[in-house]
Amino acid sequence: MAMEEVIFGEGWLDKLLSERSAPRRLKERVREALQEERNKKACARRWKEVDRLLGAGEVSRALEEATASFREALGAIKGSVKREEDLSTPFSPFLAGEEKIREALQPPPEWKGISGHLDDLEALRALVFLNHLRRLMASWGAPIWKGPAEGLLQRLDGDLEELRRVREELRSLDKGDLEAEADLADHYAGAASRFARDLFQLHLLNSRHPEVGMRFHILWEQVEKLLEDRDFAAAAQEAFSVLEEAFDVAGLGGGDLLEMVDILYDYFSDPEELRRVVDAMAAMRRGVGRSPWEGRERRFIDTLRSALEDMGLLSLR
Repeated sequence: MAMEEVIFGEGWLDKLLSERSAPRRLKERVREALQEERNKKACARRWKEVDRLLGAGEVSRALEEATASFREALGAIKGSVKREEDLSTPFSPFLAGEEKIREALQPPPEWKGISGHLDDLEALRALVFLNHLRRLMASWGAPIWKGPAEGLLQRLDGDLEELRRVREELRSLDKGDLEAEADLADHYAGAASRFARDLFQLHLLNSRHPEVGMRFHILWEQVEKLLEDRDFAAAAQEAFSVLEEAFDVAGLGGGDLLEMVDILYDYFSDPEELRRVVDAMAAMRRGVGRSPWEGRERRFIDTLRSALEDMGLLSLR
């Protein structure tokens, strides 16, 4: 196992580092096209309507509006790319990776003709896809992101390149040079921790968009229903699954969740209790611990809800 994996683990970071990166000149051409005044106004008008429709609970119509804006953006940048396939290479992989870009460029059949009232599962899928469109268009330079993201995006871009460089140096280093390997691994771990905190800041900005909060309120409603049925064990497991999904949405899933809580320690209102909950749940899943919520189900669930509030995904009570 490579030293950087020993120091920081695998999962979320490996996935981001493995993403391709679009050429700088392509990024500049696309962003210039979407920043033209006519295109900016059309985009702003569409997404203002998206937010209005989401506020009214009209998810299917909001998705139609977002999709229409996406098609308009493709039309605006068609002269900036030789082939539409060029756009499948991520501009900012922490906003939209290649898999999500391809899904947007070639939507699954189920998105065609989606309309009317949606059940919870349909609404969840629509809200997820709508946020993918928003993130992708923001990575292309469309002015649809709420909050001061520009400086943060530039820092994330720079840190990602630094991490790629250090990782390659670690891989090419003479394995006998333990001192140099330890220094590089320490540099890598520090840069990765800083990158994770910046990703969390980006997540907090993204959580301001209505489709993100709506998604997690639907998910948390399942926890509330289980509580109403007094099925506390199932409610606690469901609540923990919602927290895991929250870290995935932030781009920080797929690794050691306890390690991620430690990196983001200062962002949580009760980090020590959250550590205990996460550690107990992980132990139970590994089969080395008893039910971590036995006799204190409500406190367990309240801790998880508080963490989701800290992540901007549920409204403060």
